[in-house]
Amino acid sequence: MTIQENQIKQNIARIWDVSSETYDSHEGHGITSEAEREAWKNVFKNLLPPGRLKVLDVGCGTCEIGLLFAEMGHHVTGLDLSEKMLAKAREKASRRGFNSVFKKGDAEAPPFEAGSFDVVVNRHLLWTLPHPDTAVQNWKKVLVEGGKLIVIDGVWNDGSIETNARRLVSDFCTLLVERRNPRKGHYSREIDSELPNRHGVSPEKMLEYFRVAGFNNIKDIDLKDIMDLQKEDMPFRKRIAYNYKYHLIYGEK
Repeated sequence: MTIQENQIKQNIARIWDVSSETYDSHEGHGITSEAEREAWKNVFKNLLPPGRLKVLDVGCGTCEIGLLFAEMGHHVTGLDLSEKMLAKAREKASRRGFNSVFKKGDAEAPPFEAGSFDVVVNRHLLWTLPHPDTAVQNWKKVLVEGGKLIVIDGVWNDGSIETNARRLVSDFCTLLVERRNPRKGHYSREIDSELPNRHGVSPEKMLEYFRVAGFNNIKDIDLKDIMDLQKEDMPFRKRIAYNYKYHLIYGEK
């Protein structure tokens, strides 16, 4: 890693350290209903073999997704660059009685031996990575033969007139109601310039990363039903902009 790349990642970690305080309260991050919780579990159960699996939640944040696997009886390891995100994750796991393990490290190069995990999962991570293609290849390395990679991501801004109008209305309403700048805390232009998917990752691009890395039995699952559950309790100012192309891509080593 070059000095510049290392500095970029340190800056990203600092941004997520700050974000850790409110991360689970943001739409689409914290799981707010039992219906959504069960919907996620059903998606995962349909993809996984029986038995207790070793799961790596890479770029875990507060480990909201990883701890769903713990609820399902699997052993979960969380990896993240942000110490404060990891502190939140440890607190949640301890409170719920899970013996999950958390480690600070780079999501693009997980510091684990080859064949360490049955499942690698991440949510809303791929778009944040300077080298997503390398990351997918390295996630494959830490999987056992036949292991599963599950990547959840979306296109956050497709650049269309409709999307920009929705975001403008949402930002204006948030500014009025919450008295805060909804764009505060977003990545700087310097960081954005290093991210090939800074507006999100299309399912087509996600599938390409999987194919180039040599995954088998690749599946593309539309998560619109989960988005609809997430939107049920959202105020209008959030719901109007919550209109993404949201997918799960799955593959086997």
